[in-house]
Amino acid sequence: MSPTYLEAIPLNYRKYGDTGPDLIVLHGLFASGKNWRSFARSIVNDFQIWMPDARNHGESPHAETMSYKEMAEDVVCFLDNNGLERIMLLGHSMGGKTAMQVALRFPERVSCLIVVDIAPVQYEHFQKNLKLIRAMQELGLPKIMTRAEVEKKLAYKIDEKHILSFLMTNLICKEGQSQWRIGLEQIASGLQVLLNHLNPENTFSGPTLFLGGANSDYIKTEYHKQIRILFPESSVKMLKNCGHWLHVEQPESFQKTVSAFLQQNGLL
Repeated sequence: MSPTYLEAIPLNYRKYGDTGPDLIVLHGLFASGKNWRSFARSIVNDFQIWMPDARNHGESPHAETMSYKEMAEDVVCFLDNNGLERIMLLGHSMGGKTAMQVALRFPERVSCLIVVDIAPVQYEHFQKNLKLIRAMQELGLPKIMTRAEVEKKLAYKIDEKHILSFLMTNLICKEGQSQWRIGLEQIASGLQVLLNHLNPENTFSGPTLFLGGANSDYIKTEYHKQIRILFPESSVKMLKNCGHWLHVEQPESFQKTVSAFLQQNGLL
């Protein structure tokens, strides 16, 4: 077992399946484990699927900082608390970088790694993501405001309907008032750290799949060299006709590709 990390956050989680190997799914920025329910249901006969909420997301506690080092330690403590010694690990976007950090720092805990539409590089999406955070903050919640009213007001600043719908999954009603369940202030403070490249001391030599969307720019060809330096046994595959949210845009192709990778490596 790993040592105890005093700053680790106890993560809320959802679980699907009662038999089979353990697969941990780590969600992306502004999401939660709940966003991966459809994928979990599609493979529930073969795995036990664990979907934790990251710190400052979903129903997990909020924390002032959220570096990948801290979030990797959150995951390892989650494994320890649930008696999970060695697992398969899948992460999307921010969760993909967290998954990479776990595999690089704690390779003995990870039998294989699947990284979805992210690379171990620095990204320049700071202003785009900060704009979304500011739009949610500027609504002035908590107020007595219906869900429809919140969505209407938010639509004035966010004109992409799929992003608006995605962000609205974070709106909850508590004691008669609408509020955001994610830690907007904490995420805004840690946003630049979340976009930075990984700078690990080790490599991960286990089987690894980097799975990107053909219409997304998160896994560019020029990133492949850095991917293979850190993950020498990795392969890169791009799914057609989808962008950043592969599991939502092409769920069947996504599930089949993940299952095929696990079969090829004797894990399914």
